[in-house]
Amino acid sequence: MHLPPPVLPPDPPGAGAGGPWGAGRPYDPAAGRPAALARLTGADWRPALRAVVAPTAVLLLAALVVAIPEGFFPYTVVLDPPSYGKRFGTALAVVLGALGAPFRLDSDADARAGLAHGSEVLVRAVPLTVTVLWLLALWLGLRIGARRVQERTGEQQTRRQAAAEAGRTAVVAAAVTVLLGLLGGATWHPGGRFDVDVASGALDRTGYESSAGWVEAAGWTALLAGLLAFAVYGTDALRWAAWRNRTVRGWAVAGLAAGRALAVSVGLASAAGLVVVAVLGDEQGAAGDLTGTATAFLPNVGLMLLGLGSGATFRADSRMAGGGETDWSRDPREIDEYSFFDLHGANGDWRWTGLLALAAAAVLGWTAYRRRLDAADRLRLAAVYAVGLSLLMVVSGMLSSSRSTVHYLGRSQDTGFESTLSLVPWTLLAANLVWAAVGALALPPLLAARDRRPATPPAEVPAQPEGEFPGAPVLSEVIGSGDGPKPAGGRPEDDDPVDPSVWSRRP
Repeated sequence: MHLPPPVLPPDPPGAGAGGPWGAGRPYDPAAGRPAALARLTGADWRPALRAVVAPTAVLLLAALVVAIPEGFFPYTVVLDPPSYGKRFGTALAVVLGALGAPFRLDSDADARAGLAHGSEVLVRAVPLTVTVLWLLALWLGLRIGARRVQERTGEQQTRRQAAAEAGRTAVVAAAVTVLLGLLGGATWHPGGRFDVDVASGALDRTGYESSAGWVEAAGWTALLAGLLAFAVYGTDALRWAAWRNRTVRGWAVAGLAAGRALAVSVGLASAAGLVVVAVLGDEQGAAGDLTGTATAFLPNVGLMLLGLGSGATFRADSRMAGGGETDWSRDPREIDEYSFFDLHGANGDWRWTGLLALAAAAVLGWTAYRRRLDAADRLRLAAVYAVGLSLLMVVSGMLSSSRSTVHYLGRSQDTGFESTLSLVPWTLLAANLVWAAVGALALPPLLAARDRRPATPPAEVPAQPEGEFPGAPVLSEVIGSGDGPKPAGGRPEDDDPVDPSVWSRRP
């Protein structure tokens, strides 16, 4: 007896023509992902995602270091300090100030015997040490990404492609900053260390809340990341633009030379600031604490010293305003101004900061001399250097404001306090213009006159043999942006030179 063959289910649609199983179709891990996630993890966004890893690690590491000491928070002598998690969240909000985020600390006390009070503190200070490390880490990530893109495509990036990469990097960096801003901050209610009524029970029942202005930080992050990414990815496009346009070449050479001079000058000023902070801390008996705190603000201190030595006016501005029936401040505004020419009774040793201005001018003059820039290029160098240094000095200032409200027996008293430590903008711009003119315009001719030697007959250049390289241009060797390699017999606009010390070719 023969049994009938079993009845098999019909084949799925497309099984014989490359179906999902057994038909040889390769497995695609991105097939089931959402469209937005697949786009973010695509090949176009991977360089931007990889580039922001190192800068984010810099911010997190800085927050970890800041959150270690318990003395970072006030009243830790009589109150229990918050946990490390609370300290880390607050430290992360403080570290985001490196990207322009203002730090805010609110406190609100419970009422006792008809008394209640609340306060709000807002601090705007940019720890430039963290900012420099963030930019350096981002620059390294972008360089690695640019090399990988060039190795994969084998082509140079155009301006449109560089702008697209810059936009993606700006979006990713801003998104990471927003995420850190939302995660930063903390809320805690400290308790008393002792079984006593601390400050009439006001401090031990006070709640604290810290936060960062992540909206402003996201905007500045997008701007910095976008500009830096365009400078890295658009290097080849800028080279060709500089080759064809003398004006672009002149400003590019001036910008790079000014950047190097600024880096050396600010580095020297920061080293001097570290010495000054260490000496002041030793005189006050708190050398370790003061030096450790000032490490994050060393460029800020150095720029203040450089501005004071250049002749700019340093201002310490304090305001106090009281409301209600009683004015708590007889003098609502106090301004202390110091300059190199008028120290207002301060120690005369501060005039040694003039050596920093002389050193910065010497660095700028030596840079212009080594590059053999002509008069027009030295004018551009002086302008870029003065404007860049002025912007850095403006950013190095600090602004803090506080507001408190006290309610007692149905009556309220409002007070506000604001303090500023900064250089007066118009004085620092004028001082930087003067010193930039001295360094970029006056010093190079003096250095050239010192090294001038009697003219000697030029060596005879052997003629190029005919037919060895047919059609190859004969190049003239020069250094400045006004002189450069010139192809023989080209169009007039193609005869413009290029500075070989700036536009170096990769093999």
